[in-house]
Amino acid sequence: MAQVKAHEADNYLKKPNPSHRVFLVYGPDRGLVSERAKKLAINSGVDLNDPFSAVQLDSDDAAADPSRVADEAHTVSMFGGTRVVWIKGSTQKNLVKAIEPVLATPPTDAIVIIEGGDLKKSAPLRTRIEKNTAALALPCYQDEIRAINGVIDEELALSSSTMTSDARKLLISLLGADRLASRGEVQKLCLYAGNGATIDEDIVELIVGDASALAVDSVIDAASTGKIAEMEHTVKRLFAQGTAVFQVVNSMQRHFQMLHQARVKMDSQRQPASAAVAAMRPPVNFKRKDSIIRALSIWNATALERMLERLDKVSLDSRANATLAIPLVTTALLAISIEANRSGR
Repeated sequence: MAQVKAHEADNYLKKPNPSHRVFLVYGPDRGLVSERAKKLAINSGVDLNDPFSAVQLDSDDAAADPSRVADEAHTVSMFGGTRVVWIKGSTQKNLVKAIEPVLATPPTDAIVIIEGGDLKKSAPLRTRIEKNTAALALPCYQDEIRAINGVIDEELALSSSTMTSDARKLLISLLGADRLASRGEVQKLCLYAGNGATIDEDIVELIVGDASALAVDSVIDAASTGKIAEMEHTVKRLFAQGTAVFQVVNSMQRHFQMLHQARVKMDSQRQPASAAVAAMRPPVNFKRKDSIIRALSIWNATALERMLERLDKVSLDSRANATLAIPLVTTALLAISIEANRSGR
Protein backbone atom coordinates (compact mmCIF):
# COMPACT_ATOMS: atom_id res chain seq x y z
CA MET A 1 0.00 0.00 0.00
CA ALA A 2 1.29 3.45 -0.93
CA GLN A 3 1.51 5.33 2.34
CA VAL A 4 4.02 6.42 4.95
CA LYS A 5 3.70 6.88 8.69
CA ALA A 6 3.33 10.41 10.06
CA HIS A 7 6.82 10.33 11.63
CA GLU A 8 8.36 9.15 8.32
CA ALA A 9 6.94 11.98 6.20
CA ASP A 10 9.82 14.44 6.56
CA ASN A 11 12.40 11.79 5.66
CA TYR A 12 10.37 10.80 2.61
CA LEU A 13 10.25 14.41 1.42
CA LYS A 14 14.05 14.55 1.36
CA LYS A 15 14.05 11.91 -1.38
CA PRO A 16 10.60 11.24 -2.90
CA ASN A 17 10.08 8.00 -4.80
CA PRO A 18 9.97 8.87 -8.54
CA SER A 19 7.40 6.12 -9.15
CA HIS A 20 4.84 8.10 -7.14
CA ARG A 21 2.96 10.47 -9.45
CA VAL A 22 -0.09 11.34 -7.34
CA PHE A 23 0.22 12.64 -3.78
CA LEU A 24 -2.46 13.17 -1.15
CA VAL A 25 -1.20 15.39 1.68
CA TYR A 26 -3.81 15.30 4.44
CA GLY A 27 -4.35 15.91 8.15
CA PRO A 28 -5.74 18.35 10.74
CA ASP A 29 -2.65 20.59 10.70
CA ARG A 30 -3.41 22.81 7.70
CA GLY A 31 -0.10 24.64 7.99
CA LEU A 32 1.85 21.39 7.85
CA VAL A 33 -0.27 20.14 4.93
CA SER A 34 0.54 23.31 2.99
CA GLU A 35 4.23 23.18 3.89
CA ARG A 36 4.68 19.55 2.81
CA ALA A 37 2.68 20.03 -0.39
CA LYS A 38 4.96 22.94 -1.25
CA LYS A 39 8.06 20.80 -0.60
CA LEU A 40 6.73 18.15 -2.99
CA ALA A 41 6.15 20.82 -5.64
CA ILE A 42 9.63 22.31 -5.16
CA ASN A 43 11.28 18.87 -5.23
CA SER A 44 9.78 18.28 -8.66
CA GLY A 45 12.17 20.89 -10.06
CA VAL A 46 9.32 22.76 -11.76
CA ASP A 47 9.27 26.55 -11.85
CA LEU A 48 6.15 27.16 -9.79
CA ASN A 49 5.81 30.66 -11.26
CA ASP A 50 5.56 29.27 -14.79
CA PRO A 51 1.85 28.92 -15.65
CA PHE A 52 2.68 26.44 -18.43
CA SER A 53 4.45 24.08 -16.01
CA ALA A 54 2.58 24.59 -12.74
CA VAL A 55 -1.23 24.54 -12.53
CA GLN A 56 -3.13 25.26 -9.33
CA LEU A 57 -6.75 24.14 -9.01
CA ASP A 58 -9.30 24.73 -6.27
CA SER A 59 -10.64 21.41 -4.99
CA ASP A 60 -14.24 22.51 -5.62
CA ASP A 61 -13.42 23.41 -9.23
CA ALA A 62 -11.62 20.10 -9.72
CA ALA A 63 -14.61 18.20 -8.31
CA ALA A 64 -17.04 20.08 -10.56
CA ASP A 65 -15.26 18.85 -13.70
CA PRO A 66 -14.16 15.20 -13.24
CA SER A 67 -12.01 15.24 -16.39
CA ARG A 68 -10.12 18.45 -15.53
CA VAL A 69 -7.38 16.92 -13.38
CA ALA A 70 -6.61 14.11 -15.85
CA ASP A 71 -6.53 16.57 -18.75
CA GLU A 72 -4.07 18.80 -16.92
CA ALA A 73 -1.92 15.86 -15.76
CA HIS A 74 -1.61 14.40 -19.27
CA THR A 75 -1.06 17.70 -21.06
CA VAL A 76 2.46 17.93 -22.51
CA SER A 77 4.37 20.98 -21.31
CA MET A 78 4.89 23.56 -24.04
CA PHE A 79 8.65 23.61 -23.42
CA GLY A 80 9.02 20.01 -22.23
CA GLY A 81 9.84 18.76 -18.76
CA THR A 82 7.70 17.88 -15.76
CA ARG A 83 4.43 19.60 -14.88
CA VAL A 84 2.83 20.05 -11.46
CA VAL A 85 -0.93 19.93 -10.95
CA TRP A 86 -1.59 21.24 -7.44
CA ILE A 87 -5.11 20.93 -5.98
CA LYS A 88 -5.73 23.15 -2.97
CA GLY A 89 -8.65 23.47 -0.56
CA SER A 90 -10.08 21.20 2.12
CA THR A 91 -13.28 20.16 0.37
CA GLN A 92 -13.30 16.61 -1.01
CA LYS A 93 -16.87 16.60 -2.36
CA ASN A 94 -16.86 14.22 -5.32
CA LEU A 95 -13.12 14.76 -5.73
CA VAL A 96 -12.62 11.00 -5.95
CA LYS A 97 -14.28 10.99 -9.38
CA ALA A 98 -11.76 13.58 -10.58
CA ILE A 99 -8.78 11.60 -9.26
CA GLU A 100 -9.75 8.10 -10.39
CA PRO A 101 -8.83 8.68 -14.09
CA VAL A 102 -5.35 9.81 -13.01
CA LEU A 103 -4.93 6.78 -10.76
CA ALA A 104 -6.05 4.49 -13.59
CA THR A 105 -3.50 6.02 -15.97
CA PRO A 106 -0.78 7.75 -13.93
CA PRO A 107 1.01 10.58 -15.75
CA THR A 108 4.65 10.09 -16.75
CA ASP A 109 5.60 13.75 -17.16
CA ALA A 110 3.60 15.29 -14.32
CA ILE A 111 2.86 14.95 -10.62
CA VAL A 112 -0.49 15.64 -9.01
CA ILE A 113 -0.52 17.06 -5.47
CA ILE A 114 -3.78 17.11 -3.50
CA GLU A 115 -4.13 19.04 -0.26
CA GLY A 116 -6.70 17.32 1.94
CA GLY A 117 -8.30 17.96 5.28
CA ASP A 118 -8.48 15.65 8.29
CA LEU A 119 -9.51 12.51 6.39
CA LYS A 120 -10.63 9.39 8.23
CA LYS A 121 -9.03 6.05 7.38
CA SER A 122 -12.23 5.06 5.55
CA ALA A 123 -12.46 8.27 3.49
CA PRO A 124 -12.87 7.26 -0.21
CA LEU A 125 -10.18 9.65 -1.45
CA ARG A 126 -7.66 8.36 1.06
CA THR A 127 -8.41 4.68 0.46
CA ARG A 128 -8.13 5.08 -3.33
CA ILE A 129 -4.72 6.73 -2.97
CA GLU A 130 -3.39 4.23 -0.44
CA LYS A 131 -4.32 1.25 -2.64
CA ASN A 132 -2.58 2.61 -5.74
CA THR A 133 1.14 1.86 -6.22
CA ALA A 134 1.66 5.04 -8.26
CA ALA A 135 0.21 7.25 -5.53
CA LEU A 136 1.15 8.15 -1.98
CA ALA A 137 -0.81 9.32 1.07
CA LEU A 138 1.23 11.64 3.27
CA PRO A 139 -0.28 12.22 6.74
CA CYS A 140 0.19 15.53 8.57
CA TYR A 141 -0.71 15.51 12.24
CA GLN A 142 -0.22 18.21 14.83
CA ASP A 143 3.32 19.01 15.83
CA GLU A 144 4.67 17.04 18.77
CA ILE A 145 7.54 18.39 20.86
CA ARG A 146 10.14 16.62 18.71
CA ALA A 147 8.72 18.11 15.51
CA ILE A 148 8.57 21.63 16.97
CA ASN A 149 12.16 21.28 18.17
CA GLY A 150 13.08 20.25 14.63
CA VAL A 151 11.55 23.45 13.23
CA ILE A 152 13.43 25.53 15.81
CA ASP A 153 16.73 23.75 15.05
CA GLU A 154 16.32 24.24 11.30
CA GLU A 155 15.71 27.99 11.59
CA LEU A 156 18.49 28.49 14.17
CA ALA A 157 20.94 26.72 11.85
CA LEU A 158 19.93 28.95 8.92
CA SER A 159 20.67 32.08 10.96
CA SER A 160 23.73 30.59 12.72
CA SER A 161 22.04 31.41 16.03
CA THR A 162 21.77 29.58 19.33
CA MET A 163 19.09 29.52 22.02
CA THR A 164 19.24 28.97 25.76
CA SER A 165 17.34 25.98 27.13
CA ASP A 166 14.97 28.21 29.12
CA ALA A 167 14.26 30.30 26.03
CA ARG A 168 13.48 27.13 24.05
CA LYS A 169 11.02 25.92 26.70
CA LEU A 170 9.28 29.29 26.71
CA LEU A 171 9.16 29.40 22.91
CA ILE A 172 7.61 25.91 22.68
CA SER A 173 4.93 26.92 25.18
CA LEU A 174 4.05 29.96 23.03
CA LEU A 175 3.94 28.16 19.69
CA GLY A 176 0.74 26.56 18.45
CA ALA A 177 0.08 23.27 16.67
CA ASP A 178 0.19 24.72 13.14
CA ARG A 179 3.59 23.96 11.55
CA LEU A 180 3.52 26.91 9.14
CA ALA A 181 2.59 29.41 11.83
CA SER A 182 5.20 27.96 14.21
CA ARG A 183 7.94 28.26 11.59
CA GLY A 184 6.91 31.83 10.85
CA GLU A 185 7.23 32.79 14.52
CA VAL A 186 10.69 31.19 14.78
CA GLN A 187 11.83 32.92 11.57
CA LYS A 188 10.63 36.26 12.95
CA LEU A 189 12.49 35.60 16.18
CA CYS A 190 15.75 34.79 14.38
CA LEU A 191 15.41 37.81 12.13
CA TYR A 192 14.99 40.13 15.12
CA ALA A 193 17.89 38.60 17.04
CA GLY A 194 20.23 38.72 14.03
CA ASN A 195 22.64 36.17 12.60
CA GLY A 196 24.92 34.52 15.13
CA ALA A 197 22.93 35.73 18.13
CA THR A 198 22.20 33.88 21.35
CA ILE A 199 18.45 34.03 21.94
CA ASP A 200 17.34 34.21 25.56
CA GLU A 201 13.99 34.33 27.36
CA ASP A 202 13.74 38.13 27.18
CA ILE A 203 13.94 38.12 23.38
CA VAL A 204 11.37 35.32 23.09
CA GLU A 205 8.96 37.10 25.41
CA LEU A 206 9.45 40.39 23.55
CA ILE A 207 8.92 39.04 20.03
CA VAL A 208 6.65 36.01 20.34
CA GLY A 209 4.95 37.00 23.59
CA ASP A 210 3.97 40.50 22.46
CA ALA A 211 2.94 39.24 19.04
CA SER A 212 0.45 36.92 20.69
CA ALA A 213 -1.27 39.79 22.54
CA LEU A 214 -3.48 40.41 19.51
CA ALA A 215 -3.18 36.86 18.17
CA VAL A 216 -6.06 34.78 16.98
CA ASP A 217 -5.76 32.74 20.18
CA SER A 218 -7.22 35.60 22.21
CA VAL A 219 -10.31 35.68 19.98
CA ILE A 220 -10.65 31.90 20.18
CA ASP A 221 -10.40 31.83 23.97
CA ALA A 222 -12.85 34.70 24.37
CA ALA A 223 -15.40 33.08 22.04
CA SER A 224 -15.13 29.58 23.51
CA THR A 225 -15.52 30.83 27.10
CA GLY A 226 -18.37 33.25 26.43
CA LYS A 227 -16.55 36.56 26.83
CA ILE A 228 -18.71 38.36 24.29
CA ALA A 229 -17.42 41.94 24.61
CA GLU A 230 -13.77 40.85 24.64
CA MET A 231 -14.31 38.69 21.55
CA GLU A 232 -16.00 41.49 19.60
CA HIS A 233 -13.34 44.03 20.53
CA THR A 234 -10.41 41.75 19.69
CA VAL A 235 -11.76 40.35 16.42
CA LYS A 236 -12.39 43.88 15.13
CA ARG A 237 -8.77 44.79 15.89
CA LEU A 238 -7.51 41.60 14.25
CA PHE A 239 -9.37 42.23 11.01
CA ALA A 240 -8.43 45.93 11.11
CA GLN A 241 -4.75 45.03 11.21
CA GLY A 242 -5.15 42.73 8.19
CA THR A 243 -5.46 39.27 9.72
CA ALA A 244 -6.83 36.90 7.07
CA VAL A 245 -10.34 35.57 7.57
CA PHE A 246 -9.30 32.00 6.80
CA GLN A 247 -6.65 32.19 9.54
CA VAL A 248 -9.32 32.93 12.14
CA VAL A 249 -11.71 30.26 10.84
CA ASN A 250 -9.02 27.57 10.52
CA SER A 251 -7.73 28.31 14.01
CA MET A 252 -11.24 28.10 15.44
CA GLN A 253 -11.77 24.75 13.72
CA ARG A 254 -8.50 23.36 15.09
CA HIS A 255 -9.33 24.67 18.57
CA PHE A 256 -12.78 23.09 18.66
CA GLN A 257 -11.38 19.83 17.27
CA MET A 258 -8.88 19.85 20.13
CA LEU A 259 -11.63 20.60 22.65
CA HIS A 260 -13.77 17.79 21.22
CA GLN A 261 -10.94 15.25 21.44
CA ALA A 262 -10.17 16.29 25.00
CA ARG A 263 -13.84 16.27 26.02
CA VAL A 264 -14.38 12.76 24.61
CA LYS A 265 -11.31 11.58 26.51
CA MET A 266 -12.54 13.25 29.68
CA ASP A 267 -15.92 11.53 29.39
CA SER A 268 -14.53 8.09 28.57
CA GLN A 269 -11.78 8.14 31.20
CA ARG A 270 -13.63 10.28 33.75
CA GLN A 271 -10.83 12.82 33.81
CA PRO A 272 -11.09 16.38 35.10
CA ALA A 273 -10.48 19.14 32.57
CA SER A 274 -7.17 20.06 34.21
CA ALA A 275 -5.79 16.54 33.65
CA ALA A 276 -6.89 16.53 30.01
CA VAL A 277 -5.16 19.87 29.40
CA ALA A 278 -1.99 18.74 31.20
CA ALA A 279 -1.79 15.70 28.88
CA MET A 280 -2.06 17.72 25.67
CA ARG A 281 0.89 17.56 23.26
CA PRO A 282 2.41 19.92 22.37
CA PRO A 283 1.91 21.52 25.81
CA VAL A 284 -0.66 24.28 26.02
CA ASN A 285 0.72 27.79 26.40
CA PHE A 286 0.60 28.43 30.16
CA LYS A 287 -1.21 31.72 29.50
CA ARG A 288 -4.10 29.81 27.86
CA LYS A 289 -4.50 26.88 30.26
CA ASP A 290 -7.21 28.46 32.41
CA SER A 291 -9.25 29.45 29.33
CA ILE A 292 -9.07 25.96 27.84
CA ILE A 293 -9.98 24.32 31.15
CA ARG A 294 -12.92 26.72 31.40
CA ALA A 295 -14.02 25.92 27.83
CA LEU A 296 -13.94 22.18 28.55
CA SER A 297 -16.23 22.74 31.52
CA ILE A 298 -18.68 24.71 29.35
CA TRP A 299 -18.95 22.54 26.23
CA ASN A 300 -20.06 18.91 26.11
CA ALA A 301 -19.13 16.59 23.22
CA THR A 302 -22.47 16.99 21.42
CA ALA A 303 -22.32 20.78 21.52
CA LEU A 304 -18.71 20.73 20.28
CA GLU A 305 -19.72 18.54 17.33
CA ARG A 306 -22.46 21.03 16.48
CA MET A 307 -20.00 23.93 16.62
CA LEU A 308 -17.59 22.07 14.32
CA GLU A 309 -20.38 21.62 11.78
CA ARG A 310 -21.19 25.32 12.05
CA LEU A 311 -17.54 26.29 11.54
CA ASP A 312 -17.29 24.01 8.49
CA LYS A 313 -20.26 25.82 6.95
CA VAL A 314 -18.80 29.24 7.80
CA SER A 315 -15.51 28.20 6.20
CA LEU A 316 -17.27 27.27 2.95
CA ASP A 317 -19.57 30.31 2.96
CA SER A 318 -16.74 32.75 3.61
CA ARG A 319 -14.73 31.29 0.73
CA ALA A 320 -17.71 31.46 -1.62
CA ASN A 321 -18.60 35.05 -0.59
CA ALA A 322 -15.32 36.91 -0.14
CA THR A 323 -16.99 40.32 0.25
CA LEU A 324 -19.12 38.99 3.13
CA ALA A 325 -16.39 36.88 4.72
CA ILE A 326 -15.70 39.17 7.69
CA PRO A 327 -19.40 39.68 8.63
CA LEU A 328 -20.06 35.93 8.25
CA VAL A 329 -17.18 34.94 10.50
CA THR A 330 -17.88 37.69 13.04
CA THR A 331 -21.53 36.63 13.27
CA ALA A 332 -20.53 32.99 13.80
CA LEU A 333 -18.06 33.95 16.52
CA LEU A 334 -20.73 36.05 18.21
CA ALA A 335 -23.18 33.13 18.16
CA ILE A 336 -20.54 30.81 19.64
CA SER A 337 -19.72 33.38 22.34
CA ILE A 338 -23.38 33.80 23.27
CA GLU A 339 -23.94 30.04 23.54
CA ALA A 340 -20.79 29.64 25.67
CA ASN A 341 -21.91 32.52 27.88
CA ARG A 342 -25.33 30.95 28.45
CA SER A 343 -23.93 27.46 29.06
CA GLY A 344 -21.29 28.78 31.43
CA ARG A 345 -23.71 30.47 33.78
